[in-house]
Amino acid sequence: MNDWWTDRKQNQQLSNLESEMSYARQEASSLRSQLSRIQGSLQSRVDSMSRAFDAFVELSDLRHETAGFVDAAELRRYATRVLSAMASSTELPEPGAPVARYWLSPATQALISLHASTPDEQAISTAMELDQRRTSIYLSLALAVLGQRHQVQNEWLDVAFGVPAADGTLTRVQRVLWTTAARGGFGADGLELVVKRLQSAASPDGGWLSRLENRGSSSRSNGARLKATEQQDEAADRLSRIRNAVETILGNTEAREPDPDLNYPETRKTDSTPDDAKSSRRGAKSSADNEPAEDSAAAMLRLLISEGSEPERETLTRIAVLRARVTGAAESAAQTLDDSAGTVDALLTEDLSLSADPHLSTAALRVVGPLVLPGVETVAQTAGLPGPSEVSVESGVHTITIRTDGPDQLELGKATSSLTSSAGVVSAGQRATPIGLLVGGAVVAVGLGLLLHWFWIVVGLVVIAFGLNSYMKLRRSINDDKTRAAGEVTSLNERCTTAATTLADYLKNTDTRKAAITDDLTTIRQQLTT
Repeated sequence: MNDWWTDRKQNQQLSNLESEMSYARQEASSLRSQLSRIQGSLQSRVDSMSRAFDAFVELSDLRHETAGFVDAAELRRYATRVLSAMASSTELPEPGAPVARYWLSPATQALISLHASTPDEQAISTAMELDQRRTSIYLSLALAVLGQRHQVQNEWLDVAFGVPAADGTLTRVQRVLWTTAARGGFGADGLELVVKRLQSAASPDGGWLSRLENRGSSSRSNGARLKATEQQDEAADRLSRIRNAVETILGNTEAREPDPDLNYPETRKTDSTPDDAKSSRRGAKSSADNEPAEDSAAAMLRLLISEGSEPERETLTRIAVLRARVTGAAESAAQTLDDSAGTVDALLTEDLSLSADPHLSTAALRVVGPLVLPGVETVAQTAGLPGPSEVSVESGVHTITIRTDGPDQLELGKATSSLTSSAGVVSAGQRATPIGLLVGGAVVAVGLGLLLHWFWIVVGLVVIAFGLNSYMKLRRSINDDKTRAAGEVTSLNERCTTAATTLADYLKNTDTRKAAITDDLTTIRQQLTT
């Protein structure tokens, strides 16, 4: 007995020790995991600090290289102040020393002369010779944000926008020129030029019709419809939705005037807050320093000016990357004119859905308008298909032909007979059970009860009761089956009557329906081609 107690106590101690060891292993595993995360975090921080330090050292070295471009840096500050002064209608700053072979110098003089409505052709020509593309971008965007779109020449805009890449990708500057044109910065001719460039890069089968359709709602009636005319009805609904979308987009009068947000920041009202849709699309705008949104014309002008002259451009680009690395910002924050802004198809899809920005959605519709017209014509043709002279209603294995004067009576009679003839029919086997119980109960009650003992009378009565209950259930089943068949016959007659009435109304309204389809198509065609 004593040995048993000792073994039991030792086993219990071993079990407790095993539990403690298991807990210790779990704690050790958790500590190792935490240590690994801490080590990884520390290593990441060390690597980040190391990269930032290396960038700072390289940045210090590169700044020495820019010492020889003091006049160019001063010219950039002067150009920025000129834009601000023009935007706020204040006195222009005093110009600094001229910088040879730097396009920004004659381009700024050209802008000053254009703003004063006395174009300096010599300055314009000199700037174009030094850098035609950047000068064209600069003059086009600057005049747009200063509210002088009438002075923007299509030749400049043509050079500034260039041609979209073969894969349909647009650069950042092309996207800004697009949005500036959409917001009225270049006038009608400038917008038409940009629209044609985008049309050449947009996918013909980009699903534009369905995207446009998603913005509209149908004015068609949702009454009774025939299965035989589903195709026509659906096409008519689509046509109505497309018309509604087109009229909603082009009917917004706000898009007929230049967008106030197009102006240079100094002329904007800083106490107004854009709505959520515009804020999310254009980026947050600080009311303290009134910084322009990243995709605005003003921001592109500042980026263009900050690029620097050709000899220092590569160094300044590298400085921007290093500065982003030192401050912890993403290196993508160091932007360039030729950064990718996305594909034409993706940007058009985004703009087409912007109900909060009528300028961009209207411009997007002008681009895709000619691309969706063939599809609209096809939808209209489907909607205008002639209605059927007769339709059919299915009832089990029977098909009833329906005409405007009603259903085919012979076919309806056969279907009705099929429904009623089998209703309430009881097989011999179903009748055998209650009859057998009744007869059997009577035999037991009379035969055995009278001859042997009164107990068998009770048994016989119980059996008879079961027989009567079975009989009543059978009768209810027969009545229910007949009621169901009568209901199906009534429903079939109603379906046939409804189908005949709907068919008659559909054919009667053929002229009205075709007139509505023609009106929708004409309106859509006029809106998308004018």
